[in-house]
Amino acid sequence: MKAFLVLAYVSLLAGAALAKNISITISQTTHVSDGNLVVAVKVGNSGDEAALTVVPSLHFGDKEVHGKGKPSLEPNTSFEETLSLPVGELGEGRWPYRVAIDYTDANQYPFQALQTQTVVIGNPPPAKVAVPTITAEDITGTGTLALTVKNLTPDTRTAAVRILVPEGLEVTDGSRKVTLEGYKEEHITVPVTNRTALIGSRYPVFVSAEYDDGPVHQAVVAQGIVSVVGTESFFTRYRRILWVVAGAAVLAWLAVVLVRALR
Repeated sequence: MKAFLVLAYVSLLAGAALAKNISITISQTTHVSDGNLVVAVKVGNSGDEAALTVVPSLHFGDKEVHGKGKPSLEPNTSFEETLSLPVGELGEGRWPYRVAIDYTDANQYPFQALQTQTVVIGNPPPAKVAVPTITAEDITGTGTLALTVKNLTPDTRTAAVRILVPEGLEVTDGSRKVTLEGYKEEHITVPVTNRTALIGSRYPVFVSAEYDDGPVHQAVVAQGIVSVVGTESFFTRYRRILWVVAGAAVLAWLAVVLVRALR
């Protein structure tokens, strides 16, 4: 059973002085066979610098498997690999999984592209919980990620919410359970710390929300973007306001001088 074909990307600056970049694309088809989650993944590089030591991995819950990968992925090229992971007999519904692509740039600096999706078993109805918003501050050393989880029905539901970020970023308290009364929503804010991400990088981040609706397991996945920026001084961050204030002060002083001269 082929589930879907998806496309994701992460674009990371690799050597700002040369304006080089590596842009990893991930497309995939998924099915479950004999208790195994099977993902045929195609990894491409649409940037202008080669990605090195490119290795895909498949994650389901706490289980993971790594592929063979490729030593070098040149610009505008791609490769395909099939990953298989034992997941047991999954019941009807939607189940989240992750595909990660680990690679380095020419300086051997590590990066990771992440994609989270769901595999569909049977013919479940649409999910009744949504993640309508994900917003993130620009990350210097630390920042915050804010999201909303909403119940779309009058029935109370308990959802397991998980915030997923690529290696290089770290989320504190990224897994929790929320109880949603009928048509209510929960606002969640979590700290995000930059561990090894380079300034100028932009990373997709994902939120999954899972719950059981009788015998059917439901899951929804939403995506946001986190930008990693440099630390700014007080003057750099507020220079426009400071110039406006300084200009206003000069005009006020000139007005006072003019009034005195006219007197």
